[in-house]
Amino acid sequence: MGKIAPGSVSADYQATTRRLPGNYQTTIRTTLHTPINYQVFPSLPKLSPLVMHIMTVELDGCEAFLPATLCPAIMLFARGGGVVVQADQAELVAERFFLRGPFMEPMHVRYKPRTLALSVCFRPGMLQQAMGINVAGIAGNVLPFHELVSAKRVQAFLQALDDIQDISAIVALFQEFLLEVLDHKPRSSMGAAFLAAHKKIFFPLLELSDYFGIGQRQLERRVRENFGVTLRDVRRIVRFGFSLPHIIRPDVAWGDLTQIAQDTGYYDQAHMHREYVELAGIPPAQLRQKISARDPAYWIYLMPDDDFNKLFLLID
Repeated sequence: MGKIAPGSVSADYQATTRRLPGNYQTTIRTTLHTPINYQVFPSLPKLSPLVMHIMTVELDGCEAFLPATLCPAIMLFARGGGVVVQADQAELVAERFFLRGPFMEPMHVRYKPRTLALSVCFRPGMLQQAMGINVAGIAGNVLPFHELVSAKRVQAFLQALDDIQDISAIVALFQEFLLEVLDHKPRSSMGAAFLAAHKKIFFPLLELSDYFGIGQRQLERRVRENFGVTLRDVRRIVRFGFSLPHIIRPDVAWGDLTQIAQDTGYYDQAHMHREYVELAGIPPAQLRQKISARDPAYWIYLMPDDDFNKLFLLID
């Protein structure tokens, strides 16, 4: 695998630049007065059936509070690194290059100075095809990448990466590596079909299984095979995804939360409050306060919808 010189990436794969709410562009100032810059890169055509867009983010000695996610993802620290702060405040040092399974709990991460992180999420059902890994087997876990593919190949990739400073060239090298190690032959996915029918996701189990033409137990099994979690947890994440754009709108008032809860699949506002605490680590009203204050630890919620959808959203 040869090195890619800075600036050699094709114009078709240059980063897109977006504007954040208010006066923010792709730079958000932290309380430490250090910038958080992110860029979004489309995945290569052969990779796009497997994975979503690629994000690079520069994090300089700051922290982030990240919500639960259904998406298994490949995570890489091109430089720097981070620690995961656990519930008891113990710190778990993150691997440099790893596969992260679906997480049904929020995550608190502290980053080293001058950190550059890359991440890319797998599309539903595609991890099994791409890497031969059952997503249910890694739910809530992380696996070092050198344990999943040739350790020598990973070492060569990381050594080549260390010689590159240009972010576009880093992403190009990353995609070249993924082309080598992932199985990108086209195949269909039950996960994709399930999400295409997302408006029916809250149907009773019997109606949902009838829609797909399979038994209830088989449906539950197929959901777990594709998403790594139960149908109940898929519904929880989908509700959260449905409601989030309404919650973070600047013109939403406190009295609107009850209606938002009812319109997006929750039984009532208390139900929405409870699931936000479980999935985002913070109630909806407090999350709105963090976003209104442009709290840099919640920078991920400040992304424009277009970027957020390209990176993380599994449904339209």
